[in-house]
Amino acid sequence: MTTAVKNPAIRLEPKHAAAIALDFDGVCKLFTEHKHQIMSTLLFLHFPEFQQVPMGEYKKAYGYINFRSQDYAGKARFICVNALAAFLASEKGYKCRLAALDRAIKKLNADGIKVNAASLKPFDAEDEIKRVLAWSAEVDRKVSRLTGIGLTPGIKEYLLDAFVDSTDFYLVSTATEDSIRGSMEREGIFFIRRYFGQETAGKAEALSILVNAGYKNVFMFGDSVEDQRASEAAKKNTPPGTELVFVPVIPEKEEFSFEKGAAIINDVMTGNTDKAFQTALQLEKLFAGNEAGSSWNTF
Repeated sequence: MTTAVKNPAIRLEPKHAAAIALDFDGVCKLFTEHKHQIMSTLLFLHFPEFQQVPMGEYKKAYGYINFRSQDYAGKARFICVNALAAFLASEKGYKCRLAALDRAIKKLNADGIKVNAASLKPFDAEDEIKRVLAWSAEVDRKVSRLTGIGLTPGIKEYLLDAFVDSTDFYLVSTATEDSIRGSMEREGIFFIRRYFGQETAGKAEALSILVNAGYKNVFMFGDSVEDQRASEAAKKNTPPGTELVFVPVIPEKEEFSFEKGAAIINDVMTGNTDKAFQTALQLEKLFAGNEAGSSWNTF
């Protein structure tokens, strides 16, 4: 039976009582460091405005906005570019504010339109918009060439194979839906029920949709501060009788994290919830300070 969700445009039909939501970068595949190295370098080239900033300071600011900032960590790439420019201008005094991009984003936000390449296209008469779209397109081309990166160690045996017949799988990412679908299908993964990418919903919104879709339990596996924050935000929208559990995937301890995550799922599904939450809390303590982006030496 189709169930109602918070977003009436998205309706899900659960096949099982539990759902597993996976972030892509750093969870399904170890793309995070490679992807952001590409993104930050190409941004530096497409926007000479940033070249006045010493590299060390630029990398710290980039890391702060994209991985740690309360307002912007994990948000869509265009929002983070605008935030990075504003941060370096207002907090550090560099003349790199991107006024046209800022205006376009504010207009889209005011109109309730998601900020992505398609929604920014009507503004591309402005040079800044044209350049940020060119940057994004080049990022996608370069990232698409990371074809040698396979599934993250441990995810197949501990999650994908172990729970394919007992849970519904979803991907929740800020990447484009086509890119993450193609990457997973190259690994022979064709059972993902839905891909939530930048075109459809933010992570908190996607998780809110899942917890209101009729599932008894939803498990979110993420490697970033934003994944944890999105889970906490979605918990506020969780109806009675549904449990949302955030399972940290600790960078460089991914296989260990998946093993513990599988134990959490099994314990919840067999009624050992106290044990499951104790394991999750232990993982969160190890996760604190070691989240994705920690190596970027953020402010």
